[in-house]
Amino acid sequence: MPARYPTYPQRLTRSLDGVWDFCWVGDDRPAREVDPATLDYHELQAVPGVFDTELARRNVRGVGVYRQRISGVTGHLRLAIEGLGLYGRIYWDTRCLGECNTPYTGIEIDFETTPGEHRLHLVVDNRFAPETSPLAHPFDDFYCFGGIYGSVTLQSLPARRVERVAVAVRDLQAGRVRLDIRTAGLPDGCARVRVAFDDAADDEVALEIRDGRARLETTVPRARLWSPDTPHLHTVRVALPGGDAVVERFGIRTVSARGTVILLNGEPLALRGVNRHQSHPQLGPVQPDHLALDDLKLVKALGANFIRCVHYPHAPAFLDLCDQMGLLVWEESFGWGNRAEDARDPRAAQAAIRATANMVSRDINHPSILFWAFLNESCSDTPEGEAWYRDIIGTIRALDDSRLVSYASYHGARDRCFALADVISVNTYPGWIGGADQWSTRYLDQIRPEVERLAAWASEGAPAEKPLLVTEIGACALPGCHDYGRAQWSEEFQADYFREACEAILGNPRFAGLALWQLFDTRTYVNAGSVRTKPLGFNFAGLLDAYRRPKLAFGTVSDCFHRLP
Repeated sequence: MPARYPTYPQRLTRSLDGVWDFCWVGDDRPAREVDPATLDYHELQAVPGVFDTELARRNVRGVGVYRQRISGVTGHLRLAIEGLGLYGRIYWDTRCLGECNTPYTGIEIDFETTPGEHRLHLVVDNRFAPETSPLAHPFDDFYCFGGIYGSVTLQSLPARRVERVAVAVRDLQAGRVRLDIRTAGLPDGCARVRVAFDDAADDEVALEIRDGRARLETTVPRARLWSPDTPHLHTVRVALPGGDAVVERFGIRTVSARGTVILLNGEPLALRGVNRHQSHPQLGPVQPDHLALDDLKLVKALGANFIRCVHYPHAPAFLDLCDQMGLLVWEESFGWGNRAEDARDPRAAQAAIRATANMVSRDINHPSILFWAFLNESCSDTPEGEAWYRDIIGTIRALDDSRLVSYASYHGARDRCFALADVISVNTYPGWIGGADQWSTRYLDQIRPEVERLAAWASEGAPAEKPLLVTEIGACALPGCHDYGRAQWSEEFQADYFREACEAILGNPRFAGLALWQLFDTRTYVNAGSVRTKPLGFNFAGLLDAYRRPKLAFGTVSDCFHRLP
């Protein structure tokens, strides 16, 4: 499922997707000590693809090495890997080109090569190791896959080129936009480029380039607004005369907060949605178009308008589909339950900042994305966390001031960082996880009081001036498990739980919306940790099972989303 935008119509781009040679090294040495030139490659692996969904290595952690022979290229090249994890080292013949520990935003590497046959090696490690993957932990409540998550391409680079164009709306009704243009190989000073929107003729304009960057304000001809009901999209092409060009796709829309209300294009917005992992029992994080499109059709059928992409950036092509279908997105960088010691560890602290910057830079032109977020349920209740969150939010705002910034917290009044965010976002599982009285109060009877308590808390002090979202609430059901007494883990219990949660939250005006946990069942940690809560190594809180077959709760939530105002 390769990303569709940006495109570079003048560059020669070769897809390296397909079947690669493979060697399983195992768990006996660090990835940095593996010499791929000395290995025997007796297996094959698909790229994109992950090695720990196949039967021989299911749930196994270690190092695997991918090899591809490449010829017919020379000069200045860019290798782009959409995602690999948890950690990867990239070799061109015997030369190490770089390493990557931001699994879901991947890596781009520019390098020079000579004519002839070459070997590209990707050394991939899915083990939890602070030296190489400092943000990932064994207790993360989602399975951290090993392999190549997205497409791999090799592109010839011209010496003078246009790299990216970030589009920001300046005047909604007039269709006025700002183009932030990033170039390479152009000297400082005046440069002429050609700019075209959609199918209109291009105009030649003069830019003042400083350190490879330029800015242009202009008006989109025949501009049409993007919204969930009318997801109109535009393209912009910026080209050097007779040379390189880039095409970006964008939508004209604004998002903001006014008091406790979220505004889209200046109009109040109510969010009703679901959390979604980029996961499948056989494919892992690799998402072909057919699967991604089916998932989004199911979201639409549910009556939802909002997807919280957890707990890492989703594939650009998935976001392209959200743009086209008018679905609203919360995107967050990699992180789950990171503790104060991670904030104190420069490796983890910088990895989170880098992963967040990569996400914002990569996905800045998707109109579907309303929220930038990071570090789900992490250490925002600590002084170290407060400094870390401040740095990450500062990084986001420096790159993009046009979206709302938030993060999902379960600390309540102990949280120290809500003042930094535009929206207060809370995860809560009353009647399922925790609770003051587990014996004398029915589980379902705990939901509404907790929702009302959160609304009251968020109506006083600093939180009172900001929108309030429930970003996780839910309960599990084993697919096909039914019970006349509606016992826990039955589909009946789960359906009752989601009905009560939807009615309590959507019926309370203090909340700007919710994202139910979760769209479908997903793999998580296995044979370790809290095994009693993760049968078969799965999180069974999905409205659908892992293969997207509906449980009773899907129909219940669909009724709530269509029925409740």
